[in-house]
Amino acid sequence: MNITLLCNRDLPSHIALSQLIDGLAEHNLSIFISEKVGADKTLPEPLMELAAFERQQLMDGRPSFEQLAESAGCSLRGFVDLDNKVNSPEGIARIAATEPELIISVRFGLIIREAVIAIPKQGIINLHSGLLPDYRGVMATFRAMQNNDSQIASTLHYIQDGGIDNGDIISISAIPLNPQHSYLLNVINLYAGGCRQILNAVSSLCAGEALITHPQDQDASYYSFPKQSELDAFAAAGGRLFDAAEITALKQY
Repeated sequence: MNITLLCNRDLPSHIALSQLIDGLAEHNLSIFISEKVGADKTLPEPLMELAAFERQQLMDGRPSFEQLAESAGCSLRGFVDLDNKVNSPEGIARIAATEPELIISVRFGLIIREAVIAIPKQGIINLHSGLLPDYRGVMATFRAMQNNDSQIASTLHYIQDGGIDNGDIISISAIPLNPQHSYLLNVINLYAGGCRQILNAVSSLCAGEALITHPQDQDASYYSFPKQSELDAFAAAGGRLFDAAEITALKQY
């Protein structure tokens, strides 16, 4: 099957992409990367520090995104030269040129619109690192930690329109939330199960089986990046966005 992968230049996406390239080795892969999440805006300093910490871990000796793409038999492409306009005629043509039968999105930072959604005959599936429909939007695991949930989850769902995290749900994989772990490590721990969700879905589609889905409650909340006041409260309660003491654990991924 021709499969096009959409990812983001961050540590969890790198970990997921590494697993997916191995698990999808029998397929013809194309890979696109986003360099940001959402609209251009200045984030609170703790989130900037988190991004800087992730960049450091991406240079700890693991292969680059470009090298991962090369190992998958393709080149890494993006949309920066198109001002990140993935839904422009040029962006649409760029994706269509890969002739995807299925598009898989993992942490892709740009919103996909109808013209791109219509390209693959098997549709677009997205792995969301949060429980849907409870936690739509970004940093769902932060919200789960903020709310002292007992579990966190990854949700595999279809992208069916230009909305965010609102498509029909394919599967949910839940694990215990470890309050002793940082936000980043809790997120990364989701991806072993999350990648299995994707690989199981691909196996079903290759076998000619339609994926069993169920619709979401469309009245659920959407979460944007946390404000400084929320980050301050999170830290005051003992929460950590990242922890240098976890670097050894991170190197295992």
